[in-house]
Amino acid sequence: QNSNANIASLLAGECDIVKSQLDDQSKLLLELDDASQLNAYFVTGTVWEHADFNIQPLGEGYFAAWDTDGDGLGPFGDVRLRQAVAMCFDRQTVVDTVMYGQSEVVPTYLPSMHPLFNPDVKQWPFDIEAGSALLEEIGWVDDDGDALTPRIASGVKGVPDGTPLEFNYETTNAVQRQQATQILAESAAQCGIKMNQGYHPASVWFEDGPEGVLFGRRFDLGQFAWLTGVPSPCDLYLGGTNIPSVENEWWGYNETGWDNPEYNAICNSALGSLPGHEGYEQYNLKAQLIFAQELPAVPLFLRLRLAATRGDICNFTVDPTGTSFTNIE
Repeated sequence: QNSNANIASLLAGECDIVKSQLDDQSKLLLELDDASQLNAYFVTGTVWEHADFNIQPLGEGYFAAWDTDGDGLGPFGDVRLRQAVAMCFDRQTVVDTVMYGQSEVVPTYLPSMHPLFNPDVKQWPFDIEAGSALLEEIGWVDDDGDALTPRIASGVKGVPDGTPLEFNYETTNAVQRQQATQILAESAAQCGIKMNQGYHPASVWFEDGPEGVLFGRRFDLGQFAWLTGVPSPCDLYLGGTNIPSVENEWWGYNETGWDNPEYNAICNSALGSLPGHEGYEQYNLKAQLIFAQELPAVPLFLRLRLAATRGDICNFTVDPTGTSFTNIE
């Protein structure tokens, strides 16, 4: 059933527990919970949403036309541009509005409650002034004195002067993702960044390369989600053969094209270590430091696991890592 029908069934006493088809009804669930008409459960799960930069584009993206001096890297090859975008993203407003304050902004690929989370990672809070200053440093200048119009290139390496700071920001057509990208595009516009939003059915967005937009590396900035967990998911951004390409028959997760030798070595060492053994924690902590500084992707927020029950259901819990019926006895 759809979300409205599921909630109606709960309120009518025809259903005891609902665990799916609720993502678009967060506000209603909170209101009904406040009115003691049902019990609503919001738990940050093991899925983190992120916006990935196409650092080694294979063409077709608006921003992919410019190659910084023929090395295969597009404009997002400049880490300063990636950092500026992160600072121009108002991620907290997404959490407060789209997620109704029930989630959290994440600074890396592990959430703050994860035992391997590194609290010392670089944070990139929403800061229009700092983001704009970094764009100026690169050569993306405000030529007309209007902060809300796109900046233009002036001496940006590999980009013709006069090119507007404009690129595509794409994701699936899920309602929450459309809401999130709208907020982030509006906040980035305050820094002079124009992002053209595009939405695709999941089957199109996640199609394998070379046809796929995301894994065919034919995008500029792309939003989707990965699982976190144990062991640490640092392998999602390993370079080399983990970058989908014609050479490896489009296998691999790292559609950003980011290939950092130090990160590769540290992550592989982390993956090759076992809990309780020498270096395990150290490698996992250091990999996050590199990721958060280099930002092949902007970590956005944790996805929620939602559930609702009739008011007289006792001791129900939502497990962020598994089934919610483990304690049903």
